[in-house]
Amino acid sequence: MGATWKSATLFDLVALQRGFDITKAQQVEGPFPVVSSSGITSYHAACKTDGPGVVIGRKGTLGTVFYISEPHWPHDTTLWVTDFKGNLPRFAYYFLKTLRLEQFDVGAANPSLNRNHIHGLPIRIPDTKAQRRITDVLSAYDDLIENNTKRINILEEMARSLYREWFVELRFPGHEKAKFVETAIGRVPKGWELGALGDVVTLQRGFDLPERDRCPGIIPIVSSSGVTGTHDTAKVDAPGIVTGRYGTLGEVYTTLFVKDFKGSNPYWLLYLLRSLNFSRQNVAGAVPGVNRNFLHMMRIVIPHPIVQKQFGVESDPILEQVQLLSRKTKLLSQQRDLLLPRLISGEIELPT
Repeated sequence: MGATWKSATLFDLVALQRGFDITKAQQVEGPFPVVSSSGITSYHAACKTDGPGVVIGRKGTLGTVFYISEPHWPHDTTLWVTDFKGNLPRFAYYFLKTLRLEQFDVGAANPSLNRNHIHGLPIRIPDTKAQRRITDVLSAYDDLIENNTKRINILEEMARSLYREWFVELRFPGHEKAKFVETAIGRVPKGWELGALGDVVTLQRGFDLPERDRCPGIIPIVSSSGVTGTHDTAKVDAPGIVTGRYGTLGEVYTTLFVKDFKGSNPYWLLYLLRSLNFSRQNVAGAVPGVNRNFLHMMRIVIPHPIVQKQFGVESDPILEQVQLLSRKTKLLSQQRDLLLPRLISGEIELPT
């Protein structure tokens, strides 16, 4: 026998309430997540509701939906579910993600979501048994994605720790026998050099590519916020390093990319760039941005090429695992996102 679906309104699925105002100054470090319209932004010593819960972006990042398993503090910039009306919390989370709530913006200058405008939305809700089957399928994908994400974070921390140990704490292979010399910035191993970032890399502004000009393909488009799409043509060959140049402006002209490695090891250069404080090079006024000419002048210590190469050998298998897990995670996300609306709408009915 198939699932029973009933016509209802959103208020029959969940009751929503505006979150609670709290400033950074009022917060006391603690175990409870503070959830804003962009997700968990900090942790506080008190909570406003037990988990599990669902929180929706009300201001700022409108319509975002978050599932929070533990007690938490829904911020004033959100709506949170006060009553699941007998429905499964995680099913409600998945259901809300399909509604494209950002389209119900009622703000003037600033985006805003009003609970009274969405409580009456007509929807169809399956019985709780079907809700559980749907949730089990979708949460299996999310659990795998979360596990991969944790593994990626661990691997990336391993690579960062290796970089710090070798090039910050100077405990690279053979450091016990290395001779050190005094420089303007302290003692460095003999054979290493003081120089500028421009001595080891040439950065260049990225290329404009509005969405209207993109063609279907497998080439990743990299903006200041990461991979934001694909295209049929590449501008540079791999391996490559891209760093943000401006805030995310909606078009792909927000990056600097490595045009020339100048003989530097790409793995060492990757973690060098990640360790530099680019925020000090902000030259864009109200819009965060960096100028490559300023970056090229940043003073750095340049390790001996042999040590750079050794670091590449040690970090290569770590980053290969990161890339493999990232590809698997992207595929899982795509599969889940294809299933999500079809399961929630009843287009695909799972066996009992």
